[in-house]
Amino acid sequence: MPALPHPPAPVGSRIAGPAVAGVVLLLGLSGCASSPGSPPAEPDVTVTSSVAASGDPRTLTLHQDVQALAAQVPGELGFVLLDPHGREAAAVNADRSFTSASLYKLFVAEAVLEQVDEGRIGLSDVVPGLDITVDEAIEEMITWSRNYPGAAIGAWLGWDEIEATAHSHGLDSTTFDPDNGMDDVVEMTTTPEDVSGFLQALNDGELLGSASSAVLLGHLADQHLDYALPQGLSPDVQFDHKTGLLEDVSHEAGILRLNERDYVVAILTD
Repeated sequence: MPALPHPPAPVGSRIAGPAVAGVVLLLGLSGCASSPGSPPAEPDVTVTSSVAASGDPRTLTLHQDVQALAAQVPGELGFVLLDPHGREAAAVNADRSFTSASLYKLFVAEAVLEQVDEGRIGLSDVVPGLDITVDEAIEEMITWSRNYPGAAIGAWLGWDEIEATAHSHGLDSTTFDPDNGMDDVVEMTTTPEDVSGFLQALNDGELLGSASSAVLLGHLADQHLDYALPQGLSPDVQFDHKTGLLEDVSHEAGILRLNERDYVVAILTD
């Protein structure tokens, strides 16, 4: 396949990288400080949008940071942080529905890889209508967030099938509705809860076989669009992630790998 031009880094992200990073890392830096190789400490910080006042200063600090982050967003903020056990550590509007933007490509990639696991499709198969393979299409739509591979795979598998696949994993608030879209655009919605649950299940090997999990996780780790949250992270923090950006929408979701522990974060705004 001929080399494709790389798109410029998007501008206008409404997610403040350093501010989000401070919230996300607070648990890892102050609340779970067990030494490498030892079992993760039980987190003693839990914050949700309805959290009651607590005497723990770390709880109060995290709560204040989440609220400050919400105040920085000109529209609505949806935020979920999962601890290394997959438990909710902080959340704002976790079940609120947002336009998926390019986060929909996570669900498309998982759906086609599930069919690879079932032997119905091969990674080397050519995507109908495109001169690239399934493997190349997944790489392009995840690492560079290109639109045409996601649209082509969605049309190939069927948007109803992709939605049904998401729902089969308990991601019931994620939708793909061609009938409500305009100008051949599929209306897509999801929630911070669904996106974080998807990433947790992917990281735990619960969505796909080991080979397919490695493919998708590898592309998330090789993400080239690092214009938001990664800007606030130190070099020792690995962030395997996916972005979503429209005119009034800015999303960032991924897996933070810090001190041999993994945290899942999903930030959606509109």
